[in-house]
Amino acid sequence: MIIWQHRSIQFQWSRNRTVKSHFPNGPFSVWCERGSRMATMTHILPMNGGGCSSSNSIGKIFGNPLFHRGVTSGFQPVSVLKAPVKAFRGHVSLERMLSALSHGRQRTQAGHTNRWQLRHPLGSDLLGQAQAERTMRVGLNTSLRTIRTADSPQPCTHDEPPLPRLTLLASTSLPRSPRRCVPGHPSKATPEDLFYLLSRSVVHYNQPDVVLECLGSQWELHCPNLTKSGTLSDLYMSTRQQRARSLQDRAGSGKSGKDKSYSRPGSSNSSRDKQNGKKPAGPLVLQLSVKEATVTKEALSFALRTLYNPEACPEHWGEGVLSTAALLGLPHLFQRCLSEMINKISSSTVCIFHSVSCKFKETSLQRACERWLELYLVTELTCFIYLRDLPFELLHKTLSSPRVFAACEYQLLKTVLYWVFLQFNPAAQILPSHRFIMTFFSSWPRAGVFLEQPVGQRFTVLFRALRLHGITQRAHLEEMQQIHVFPQSWLLLIFSKHYYTLHSGGDMQVTDFSQQAVRFGMVIEREPQYCTQTIGLYGFYFLLKAASMGELDSHGFSLQRLRHWDPAMSVRACQRHPFSMMTERALSYQINVQAHVHGQWQEFNSGPINQEFGLTKRTCKSQVFKVRGLSLPIFVTFALAFPAV
Repeated sequence: MIIWQHRSIQFQWSRNRTVKSHFPNGPFSVWCERGSRMATMTHILPMNGGGCSSSNSIGKIFGNPLFHRGVTSGFQPVSVLKAPVKAFRGHVSLERMLSALSHGRQRTQAGHTNRWQLRHPLGSDLLGQAQAERTMRVGLNTSLRTIRTADSPQPCTHDEPPLPRLTLLASTSLPRSPRRCVPGHPSKATPEDLFYLLSRSVVHYNQPDVVLECLGSQWELHCPNLTKSGTLSDLYMSTRQQRARSLQDRAGSGKSGKDKSYSRPGSSNSSRDKQNGKKPAGPLVLQLSVKEATVTKEALSFALRTLYNPEACPEHWGEGVLSTAALLGLPHLFQRCLSEMINKISSSTVCIFHSVSCKFKETSLQRACERWLELYLVTELTCFIYLRDLPFELLHKTLSSPRVFAACEYQLLKTVLYWVFLQFNPAAQILPSHRFIMTFFSSWPRAGVFLEQPVGQRFTVLFRALRLHGITQRAHLEEMQQIHVFPQSWLLLIFSKHYYTLHSGGDMQVTDFSQQAVRFGMVIEREPQYCTQTIGLYGFYFLLKAASMGELDSHGFSLQRLRHWDPAMSVRACQRHPFSMMTERALSYQINVQAHVHGQWQEFNSGPINQEFGLTKRTCKSQVFKVRGLSLPIFVTFALAFPAV
């Protein structure tokens, strides 16, 4: 025991964590409970209305002069605030104050500690939250939750069929048992667990006819389900015939050998064979070798589960499932996987699925990937790092396609620049900003431009597939000059064509409309199904329109020539851009619409149309190109060209 005295207060500290103090006018006893951070006051005897006053005294804490003056502070009895209210009976004002302070608090058991807690949990109570989450994770008691495995079978009840158990020979390896479920530590089920769970529930725990050894695991199969696989059926018949011949040879020679098979003690078949005096026949063992690296345990487990439940779904449809279906000879699963992959084409999967289609020579999946790229190369794939995985040949084929969609020709140029940048920086994890990529090409050595150097000559075919003459905006042309990509001969040809066309009233030297027309595109993605876009080409301005008609599932597409006072014209376009005042101008245009119709991408083309557009209301509008049965999204491309008069 430790005894110390501070002025007029004497304290005693013993091993049982008890603190005793004696005031001049009455005893005051306080003890601290073991393992707790709080102290509880047992009783306070009246002290003739005395009190204490000091900077850190109890009287100042409560705001009430309870103790005599002269008792100075050398300690802070903060635990008095948490003492029970009944300890202060006889002091009305103090009791009311403590009742108000303790209102809303309850002494509850939280976890392994007994702490003061508010009625409502606090966001800063991290310890309490962790303990609450821990109690929620704890499962049933081990006596109530038993895990039955092949290694440690548990006694079965009358309403639960016994789990079959294999007795293996010394030459065979026992399949790994499922991992035990530890309360509070959830674990993911293995592919073997998922297969056994489904197969046993479907066949009502009947003993297997075949044990398939593949990928280091053993899979118990049954003949009615085995026949759905062409590969397994052929393997089963050949192994069965080989086993029958070996048994005949052993019986003829009078020698008995160990049969490489499984026997299940306690089963109905084995007991019947013992009564008849025959040797019990166990499941037939099939060995399937896998040389394809894409065939994984997860894909094999799913493919085998489809033998029992054709409607089962994997976590991911991809090359692994397709390879496994081809290996096991499951044509239904193979076609189902192809259709699922076609429906799940996106920015992250289009490059992978296209390589898989080339590997298996599946033209349907290949066409679907190429069709997706024609529509979403600029609008989606260019915005993600997956653009890096796009093959060179596939990019060139997409750029050369007449169905490729882009808001303008400059967007296609930007896509090619982004792709080339990613080829030189394969370690990039995110797509840099446009300014960073332009700085990369602008900082190319001054000795020569990019396409004239050996490292850039192989990309020339990509830039030649672009319609660079369709880039007419001043900012875009200046950017083409700043980046050291194009030779001077290319830039001189582009600028000279623009100069000639602008000063000749818009006349373009058009020899092939499908390759020389300037394209503008827009997308209708949501309601209301109405979209307009104002474009300018060599001093002539047009309003492109796409809207749903009054009829059901009918859309109309048209263009209209704008005058310089039309509200659709911006002030900047009127002030800073050239404007032609020709009363009539011949224009060749074509409207191309691409949308989903009955689940398939279809294209509707108006074909090249020649028309003279004037400034009057009667001559400034084109014919309306109507299409029925379209569903969102709708991709519309207007191709324009001014033939020479």
